[in-house]
Amino acid sequence: MKHPSEKVGSGTSKDCVTSGPQGDAAFVGIHLSGPNAKKSALVVLTSNQSGTQFLTLYEKIGSVGTLFSDERIIDILKLVPALSATFVDCPISEPPCVNCDRPVCPGVVRCDDVAVGMMMAIEQKRGRKGAHKLRPLNPQNLRLWDAMFGRGEEFGKLEPTYSANLAPLVVRAKTLQRRLRMVLPEVMLRETNVSFLLKQIENVLGGEGWSTGYRNFEKGFDLRCEILSQLSSKRTLSLSPRLGIAISEDAIDDIAGSVESFHAFMAGAMAVWAHKGMAREPTPYFKQNEGWVDLLNIDSISI
Repeated sequence: MKHPSEKVGSGTSKDCVTSGPQGDAAFVGIHLSGPNAKKSALVVLTSNQSGTQFLTLYEKIGSVGTLFSDERIIDILKLVPALSATFVDCPISEPPCVNCDRPVCPGVVRCDDVAVGMMMAIEQKRGRKGAHKLRPLNPQNLRLWDAMFGRGEEFGKLEPTYSANLAPLVVRAKTLQRRLRMVLPEVMLRETNVSFLLKQIENVLGGEGWSTGYRNFEKGFDLRCEILSQLSSKRTLSLSPRLGIAISEDAIDDIAGSVESFHAFMAGAMAVWAHKGMAREPTPYFKQNEGWVDLLNIDSISI
């Protein structure tokens, strides 16, 4: 069994990140687990004019003694040369009501928060679905992005940002960002959604059931290997070099070995794709406010 901070990839030392060729830009993807679980993971990718390649995987990152997992993640980030972007796989912003600092709540209808107002406008347009009224959009557990983009036909239904599963991760991500401002102020976390991202990629690469089956206990490993193999195939690297990522066969098995490591890799891949101009542009509201979730602009991909 590997040490919780041991890395898998092109390097050999557990105490440093082996850099790629000189001039490569580095991109990091992070999967954040619960604060008491030793399941956080971090992946480093490098990219240059010749293409993108997997470099390093740190897995099973957790707290040891008085050293919390946030500190361990920060220590790893300190060692990444030429770090260009860092993406995480969980929400990094809060719903309007959670983020509100008003001393008195006027109620949703009278609230002057722009995000709440836009959510209520969306709510009025939704109407009824068949004989049943849809569950109302609640600014206590949904963000504006969730209401605008995460509950439509394109991807399916997004889990509410402040659900029992995600709320602790939101706190973790925001705490990690505050820690980074003290130690690595140039590192700003950005958010992606792995399930939604896989939905896009399976349509591009001709996959089937990737976005719903990659977590499956029986078939998940094989599906994760299939996804990584498709991304690193000669066909993808040749026809769509901006999308393709070079990964060795051994590394594919390591990355696909757990959902956590796979999530970290996909977050890192989205960091590279965003850097290459393949991400959707934020809509006007999100250019001035937090809460945007980075996903692919399918029109930017040719294969």
